[in-house]
Amino acid sequence: MNRDSQIAEEAAAWIDRINQPVFDAAAGPAFDVWMAASARHREVFADLQALWQSEALVEALDHAESAPVAGLAPPASGARPRAWRTLPQFAAAACVMVLAIVLILPALSTTTYRTLAGKSRSVVLADGSRVDMSGDTELRVQILPWKRNAELVRGEVYFDVRHESARAFRVESGSTTVRVLGTAFNVDRQGPTRTAVAVYRGAVEVGVADEADLVLRKGDGARVVDGHVTAQPRIAVSAPDWKSGWFEASDIPLGVLIGKVQRYSARPILLQDAALQALPISGRFHISDTDRVLKAVETAYHVDIAYGAKTIAIRPAGNVENR
Repeated sequence: MNRDSQIAEEAAAWIDRINQPVFDAAAGPAFDVWMAASARHREVFADLQALWQSEALVEALDHAESAPVAGLAPPASGARPRAWRTLPQFAAAACVMVLAIVLILPALSTTTYRTLAGKSRSVVLADGSRVDMSGDTELRVQILPWKRNAELVRGEVYFDVRHESARAFRVESGSTTVRVLGTAFNVDRQGPTRTAVAVYRGAVEVGVADEADLVLRKGDGARVVDGHVTAQPRIAVSAPDWKSGWFEASDIPLGVLIGKVQRYSARPILLQDAALQALPISGRFHISDTDRVLKAVETAYHVDIAYGAKTIAIRPAGNVENR
């Protein structure tokens, strides 16, 4: 059993105990300790608690009640059935059903959306939310009866989320989590440990482990680098620049700029010197025009661009090896 399965099983057991007709008060401190032990404990418990009251579980248990339960005598003819929440004999069945839904349904309901380099895509999700994806982007989405999750594996996505009070919408990008409060916002995964977030309507909470969440409202932006969240200058535009093929860079590493250009280039662009990855870059770049961006970088930052048959190489100026 992996760790997530174990946490889900423990959370389901606590849900079952708490929803019994009589809850042992002595178990309260143990429950508090379990909840305080991990943010993941609290997240899974909250999901299960929402599921416990959801129509999805009620419908599933309605089917389970009609099946025979081992060790139980069938009800007497004409006996009135009692509500499943008050029947102790259905507690185990409910716990098993919760685990089945939590552990199996998410895997079955995950949808992956991808785009090729230079190709954008718009998708309307099952809940009515809309996502606009830039080139070379991968997004995994779960729309479940009790929650809505998305994982940005790579690339950049503009989210226009349909507001729902009962189901949160969360976006994960590496260690960064964006919790939506009903809004339109952009998430740009610029590297394994680097994500940029900008809000165009409403508000979101941006957070990473062990740091307090930063609330962003319309016009606000944030950058998450190596697990640290930093607020960015206010946004003056009404939509992300990438939708029109541009990128506004303000003292960002060259590696980030090239990563964004790569979303539009069919040929791999290689930075052949480690120091170039961190070279600070500023300016407004037409990232959908690869040659134009590389020419601007070559002129302003004294690097050499070598166009090969299959790749494009960027080297420090004066390095003519293999040119």
